[in-house]
Amino acid sequence: MRRKPGIMKLKDQIPNLITLLNLLSGSIAIVMAFSGEIKCASWFIMLAAAFDFADGFAARMLHAKSGIGAQLDSLADVVKFGLAPSVIMYHLISSSPGHPEMTIANFDLLPFIALLLVAAGAWRLAKFNTDPSQETEFKGLPIPAAGLFVASLPLILGQSTVSPFIEDILGNIFVLIAIIIILSWLMVSNVPMLSLKFKNLNWKDNAYRFILVGASVIMIIFFRFIAIPLIIFMYVALSIINLSIIKHHHDF
Repeated sequence: MRRKPGIMKLKDQIPNLITLLNLLSGSIAIVMAFSGEIKCASWFIMLAAAFDFADGFAARMLHAKSGIGAQLDSLADVVKFGLAPSVIMYHLISSSPGHPEMTIANFDLLPFIALLLVAAGAWRLAKFNTDPSQETEFKGLPIPAAGLFVASLPLILGQSTVSPFIEDILGNIFVLIAIIIILSWLMVSNVPMLSLKFKNLNWKDNAYRFILVGASVIMIIFFRFIAIPLIIFMYVALSIINLSIIKHHHDF
């Protein structure tokens, strides 16, 4: 009987160990991005996202609870979905052809706008961790959505089937800056966003979630990495539609 507390403690730490794997994956993504290997960095962010899903799944399966789990998860999110995508975007802006230079002491300041992403993401996580009302509905775009949006860009550019039109758009300095500003604003805003947690399988309670999941699978099959930003656009749109319907019902 004396061994049970030790066994329970080990069980409770398994999800945390998986969280550390997603933190390490995000850290490797940063190293790769600083080395200019942004496509490789994107793959490590995707790997980190897989570990992020796995630690939550493991915690539910093992009924594991740890006081440091939520904090560790948020710290890992800042790294893999905040700083790593910021460095990728920094590289994309730096290498964008013909971008205007804003230099001080030979430092080009314009690419540093990419760091808005990690700042906004950290704010978003801090707000989430201190707001118990976000169990059923998020306030602002979750940082994983913003991080995966940015991580998809080098993978889209690396697709052999991508059109020159899309390459030109994603290589445009003003488009990249607009993406940074919009994602950062969405993260720090109070715009209600759908929680993707299914409490049951009832269509009425989860219609938008089912639509999002079904459409996501179809888009990934047909569009590959281009599907990722499309899915996030759809997620934001469905959240706004859901909010409009709720307000309409309240008005009547």
